[in-house]
Amino acid sequence: MRFIIIEDDVSVRKIISNIINKYQLGTVVAECGDGLKAEAFITEYAPDVALIDMLLPGQDGVELIRKMRDNTLDTSFIMVSESTSQPMITKAYQTGIDFYIHKPINVLEIVSVIRRVEESRRLRAVMSLISQTTAKYGSPPARPAEADDNTKKNRINRMFSELGIIGEAGAKNIHQLIQQVDSRVTGDEHQAYQLHELYNELSQAIGQDVKTIEQRVRRAIAKAMQNVANMGIEDYHNDKFEVYSGALFDFKEIRQEMAFIQGKGTYHGKINIKKFLEGLLFLADE
Repeated sequence: MRFIIIEDDVSVRKIISNIINKYQLGTVVAECGDGLKAEAFITEYAPDVALIDMLLPGQDGVELIRKMRDNTLDTSFIMVSESTSQPMITKAYQTGIDFYIHKPINVLEIVSVIRRVEESRRLRAVMSLISQTTAKYGSPPARPAEADDNTKKNRINRMFSELGIIGEAGAKNIHQLIQQVDSRVTGDEHQAYQLHELYNELSQAIGQDVKTIEQRVRRAIAKAMQNVANMGIEDYHNDKFEVYSGALFDFKEIRQEMAFIQGKGTYHGKINIKKFLEGLLFLADE
């Protein structure tokens, strides 16, 4: 992500910039210490994230964000301030900030907040892409339930193909697990479930060992993660990468997998099986 830091204290700007660089959160494209001049900086650079001090010379951070919100910029705003006044914090959120960080700067808080903003932006991008696709091609006509099930199955198979796991032994098991999840999360009653329940039910239905099923599923999802990470390395703005990295995986884990593939990390990204299953089901229903 691209960052702008609006803060009149040079030392604070340096601390935030160092944190962003050290934890590989993105690139700081500009810094500014004046609230009025910051308007031009934000408009010119159109950053993904602007970290803004509440008390600035020229104009305060709240007024700056209010003006920027009137533009069409897709910038996320993080307020950084010493103020603990609840009315002031409420006012800041009312102007449209995404998060409020208290001074003095805490490294873990900065990193955590920025990663949450990144995940939020990625999910918004996924939903926007799906909405645009739906608007472009229109909603399909109503189908009988059986035809709808076949269409869903075809969509899942297409996604398996795009994820590079269509031929994996675990792909069939994943499909079976998705059907089990679908029966629990659709309709008026959303039933809570545990993965071990799904594995046990599937084991009894197909006569295979639970551990074997789980290993197949994990291997297939791990391969899907690796393939999605490779998509991102090749083209970070690839449409399939943007959709799958946010809908099927925790994006920080995709970043970790990308780092591992590039030799910049020492371990693979971690998969989240429930997120993967529910993400596939969500995309198949769109």
